[in-house]
Amino acid sequence: MRRRFLQRAVSDAEAHDVSKELFLGIMMLMLCLGIMILNVSQPVWRVHHHDPKPGDVVILYTAQGLVFSEDGRSVKRGLGPGEFRKTVGAMVAKPDQNLHLFLKGGSREQMVNDAAYADSLLSAGTAGQKVRPAVFVHLW
Repeated sequence: MRRRFLQRAVSDAEAHDVSKELFLGIMMLMLCLGIMILNVSQPVWRVHHHDPKPGDVVILYTAQGLVFSEDGRSVKRGLGPGEFRKTVGAMVAKPDQNLHLFLKGGSREQMVNDAAYADSLLSAGTAGQKVRPAVFVHLW
């Protein structure tokens, strides 16, 4: 009986290794921290990497409605009804021109719908495959 108890105690001590658990816990913590850092830094990089270039179409969604802009900050002129679709339609023939949509107090739902419409029209090639990222959405 005493011998069985000692054998069980020795086998339990070998099976329970705290250093392995500690190592795995630290590795999981580092993985979670890395994922959090990537999630925070990626949107900032994406927006600064795709700033509007000269010649791109920039539209601001404001509380007063849609307006054209040159840099995403200043207002150039307002868009009339149906002018968004005409502008996107004219961009189909200009493959090196991109569309930038900035949300500055306007309707987020309208911006998402307009972005989906423009992306389906501008980024698909003649065979239906994705050719370019033509629409950039800036939420701040």
